[in-house]
Amino acid sequence: MSASVQRYWIPIVVWLAFCACMPVHAAAPSAVFDAAIDDAVARYHLPGIAVGVIENGNVVYVRTVGELVAGSGAPITPDSLFKIASNSKAMTSSVLARLVDAGKLKWDDPVVKHLPQFRMHDPWVTQNMQVRDLLVHNSGLPQGGGDLMLWPEPNAFTRADIIHGLGYIKPAYGFRSGYAYDNLLYVVAGEVAAAAGGASYEELVRRELFQPLGLSRCRVGAFDRNQVGNVAQPHMHKDGRNVVIRGDDAIVPAITSAAAGGIRCSLGDMLTWARNWLAPTEEQLSWLSPAQRRIAWTPVTPMPIAQRRRDWDRTHYYAYALGWRVADVDGTWTVSHTGTLMGMYSVMTLLPDKKSGFVVLMNGEADEARTVLNEVLVKHFTDPGHGGSVGDYAARIASEPRSTQAKQAPDTSARKPATAKALSTELGQYRDPWFGEVSICAHDGDVRFSAAKSPLMTGQVMQVGRRYLVDWDDESVDAEAWLDFAGPTIRMSKVDPAADFSFDYEDLAFERIGDCAAAASDDRGQPDLVDIASLVPDIALDIRYAGANNFVGASIDGYLVPKCYLLRPAAEALQRVESALRGRNLRLKLFDCYRPARAVRHFVRWAEDLADQRTKPDYYPNLDKRALLGDYIAPVSGHSRGATVDLTLLRCDAGGGGCLPLDMGTDFDFFDVRANTDSPQVTVVQRANRELLLAAMKQQGFRNYPYEWWHFTLDPEPSKAILDVPVQ
Repeated sequence: MSASVQRYWIPIVVWLAFCACMPVHAAAPSAVFDAAIDDAVARYHLPGIAVGVIENGNVVYVRTVGELVAGSGAPITPDSLFKIASNSKAMTSSVLARLVDAGKLKWDDPVVKHLPQFRMHDPWVTQNMQVRDLLVHNSGLPQGGGDLMLWPEPNAFTRADIIHGLGYIKPAYGFRSGYAYDNLLYVVAGEVAAAAGGASYEELVRRELFQPLGLSRCRVGAFDRNQVGNVAQPHMHKDGRNVVIRGDDAIVPAITSAAAGGIRCSLGDMLTWARNWLAPTEEQLSWLSPAQRRIAWTPVTPMPIAQRRRDWDRTHYYAYALGWRVADVDGTWTVSHTGTLMGMYSVMTLLPDKKSGFVVLMNGEADEARTVLNEVLVKHFTDPGHGGSVGDYAARIASEPRSTQAKQAPDTSARKPATAKALSTELGQYRDPWFGEVSICAHDGDVRFSAAKSPLMTGQVMQVGRRYLVDWDDESVDAEAWLDFAGPTIRMSKVDPAADFSFDYEDLAFERIGDCAAAASDDRGQPDLVDIASLVPDIALDIRYAGANNFVGASIDGYLVPKCYLLRPAAEALQRVESALRGRNLRLKLFDCYRPARAVRHFVRWAEDLADQRTKPDYYPNLDKRALLGDYIAPVSGHSRGATVDLTLLRCDAGGGGCLPLDMGTDFDFFDVRANTDSPQVTVVQRANRELLLAAMKQQGFRNYPYEWWHFTLDPEPSKAILDVPVQ
């Protein structure tokens, strides 16, 4: 047997040995389930699968087949971690339900009560959207609207970016008037939970869900892959074999999309999670009240019923509740959800009246495999003795007529590389208000598309007849995009209309903002920007524009990582300042260094948006926002020339530790006359601290900007060229 279909079957006695709290009974027709799994693995070339079945509240069947990584020999077990993808949504809603039980929020609370910065495209919807609305896909957002801020991963979008970007995504239908699946509002829901619960979303999930329910293998947020161990990797089927796609690094990072689809669990923990809903113990009933359990499964948004569901399951109603889908199957009430991520598929289906259900986890391309296995398993409960096999349902899918409404993917085989000459008037920098900036520029003879905040969205522009498309470099980005130029604007759309809805190119509207950047360079043709950490490895950094803790309230265009870059002469001068200060038990803390030109444009756009007053109390309480452009926010910044730095002083103990910032009278980026270096409104101590910083910087050739005590530029500047290379 080849490694890609190696079987690893945990016998009942072994399962009982490591999970005595979850008794396994032998009532299920295991031979039927075995046959279905074997057929699905072979038919769909699955690298690995884990299946568990519950009957009348008891685990009656557990089976795992395949490998964590195809060809590795490391078997899938009931403890193997899988990405459960959108099955995370029920966990997010349960965390919120726990907070409702605790009196920390209400389902009908306005979202802005907990997140004042929250904004939808329509101001009325902003004020009237309730916490419950975040979970039921009736917001008016288009299907998958804004998903390009979540996927493909990794990218540089933050949760603050999502909350900010929602205000620019135009609705596809009226608020609460229809159904369209979305992920962004689950991210918002996670931030509501964090605000109400007084901890990060990740910490709340661990505290309110994993720990009390004993889900010891489940993970959310960053973790050490090797320390946790037994982590299944996602696969795609290519050239007749399974290959890992977007595999995990040694340190698995926290991800922005956690509340929508970022939790990982083992089969064992997923069965514990399912039994909590089907046959809760007294302890589990105290974990979540019966009232909240009823609310979780109460239908809210009607969903369209596909013809297949009508034909196969005789379904008459189908609706979305709070993180769950509810439907009738052959007259039996079901509660379920699926999960889909690149190379990872899951499904949990519960039949509450029968205290029964099942979980399927797969680490390969498995859309149809999930469909047919789900059908075989659900029929065991809803129509016993009359259900079909995996092969039967696969044949029925193959025989389904293609909808006359479905659009065929066009033939693009005649594509050829676009030339800079042909696109000479279209080359440049463009910006969409929620996705951010992209460049369409000549590079080594080709025309390249590159997204500032989504590094996997980089590819070659190709010409097909009179149209252009982007052929993405990374093969996991499997939805090519048309580029339609119209003067200073670009619209995008999926080349294949049937591609995954999360590639929501149609919601983008790019406006030209400038020419392709011409960066200052050294003799090798590269910008001579130096990471200050390469000169002072332990220098204190608080690069606020890479996160949301700044006057815009969102991460800033061009800041992909929180690093400080400066042109080499400025970096070396700053190194000398730090060295001199350390002899006096002082150190620097850096707020900002080189600033891409696109970041400055982001500041200007924010300053011109007079409706956005979210940060006024903290950053400009005494100024009208219209006064910020000019002395405070300039359309061209010296930071973009690579020799300007924003910083403050720390005083440390004799051992160089315990460093605390000196009192300078205001925080960084405080727009007020008190921030002027020689302001008469500061105390004697604050003035002395400012003068201490001023003297240390002046000694190494830095001059101060008199309106801002924190702002210094090397004099003379090494270059006058404006740079627009992202901080990455």
